[in-house]
Amino acid sequence: MKDRSPLLSYLSPLLMGTALSLSVLGTSCRPTPEASAAAPVVPVDVETIQSGTVKTSTEFVGQLEATQIAEVRTETQGRIERILVTPGQEVAAGQSLLVLRPDQAEPQFQGAIAGVDVAMGQRDNAQKSLDIAKAQRDTVQSTLNFDRANVDRAQKLVAAGGLAQIRLDEAQSKLEASQNQLIAANEQVAAAEVAIQQANAQIRQAQAQADASQVSVSFRNVVAPVAGVLDNLTVNVGDYVSVGQAVTRVAQVESLFLNIEVPPERANQLRTGLTVELLDPNSKQQLATGNLIFVSPTVNANSQSILTRAQFRNVEGRLRDGQFVAARIIWQTQPGILVPTTAISRLGGKDFVFLVAEQANESGQNFVTLQPVNLGAIQGDRYQVLSGLEQGDRIAVSNILRLNDGVPIAPESGAPESGAPDSGL
Repeated sequence: MKDRSPLLSYLSPLLMGTALSLSVLGTSCRPTPEASAAAPVVPVDVETIQSGTVKTSTEFVGQLEATQIAEVRTETQGRIERILVTPGQEVAAGQSLLVLRPDQAEPQFQGAIAGVDVAMGQRDNAQKSLDIAKAQRDTVQSTLNFDRANVDRAQKLVAAGGLAQIRLDEAQSKLEASQNQLIAANEQVAAAEVAIQQANAQIRQAQAQADASQVSVSFRNVVAPVAGVLDNLTVNVGDYVSVGQAVTRVAQVESLFLNIEVPPERANQLRTGLTVELLDPNSKQQLATGNLIFVSPTVNANSQSILTRAQFRNVEGRLRDGQFVAARIIWQTQPGILVPTTAISRLGGKDFVFLVAEQANESGQNFVTLQPVNLGAIQGDRYQVLSGLEQGDRIAVSNILRLNDGVPIAPESGAPESGAPDSGL
């Protein structure tokens, strides 16, 4: 067995001056081989002390916030005809949530669509007029070309004495008539082209009116502004809503923020990236692990604290916007010794563990002795041991109430010795 201070010397200041107490203590805490052999063997679980991870941390309490919360407001007035979603449902950006009953916007939209159809019909008619005017112009142009050729032939024949002057005059008259007809045909083509331009302008105007009416009709569908989880609806089917009325909220909860007010004496330790653990404030069960993403460069004058912000991924959906949680900022991690809280006994205001002796007693039985320990902070279900134990020591971790100094022990059937794991909290 390792060389350790005897229990008697540790407790003697508490019992000094009472000879009878020393005598009783000597017989009860330092059993004779006969007494140890006669004592019943207590089945226990034994844990071998190993080096674990000791965390230096500070616990705070805060309220979680969604990374973004968007209010859903109506863009037109009307009575709710249908509700397409349920509270708590995940929705996509632009997804329809509510449908309002049609109002005067619907007839306006249909009228605007009819106006587009009328304007397009007018353009079709203008196009037909243009096609006819161009065909007529082509005919007049052909006639003009023929009359011009006749005039040229008549002039030559008159000059040769083979044709009377009157025939030349008739040919020139026909040519002048064809020229006038071509001018009129060109004017008809130009007028038809102007009519098409006016029809196109009317189509654009009618389409603009239809688009504006379509926007009003689209406002019948109240949509989600962002993707997220839908909050409770504040309206029901049949309710009348006005423009800009809030009907629900959409919260993005894939990750959440937590504002933590830290005392200024920790300022030299604060930095972004520090690990932060979220705990249920009642059960102390770990909910999530995140990091500090913001540290204020100033101290709040009123609260005399430094504002920090941590972010946590809501992987399993266990976190809620507005939820109160305990947050533990991990300042430092280092190797150390951790023992189960159930292995600790208290006597006279001091802390002890039952150390398994390295050598058996005279009867060949394993036994335990009370070993004083100095404890640090509690981490989850384990205490940090500052002094009193070393790596490799073995301690009893069950049936502690049945143990006394020097009591023989035996591991429970099928219960293996276990090592102390790293602290998970």
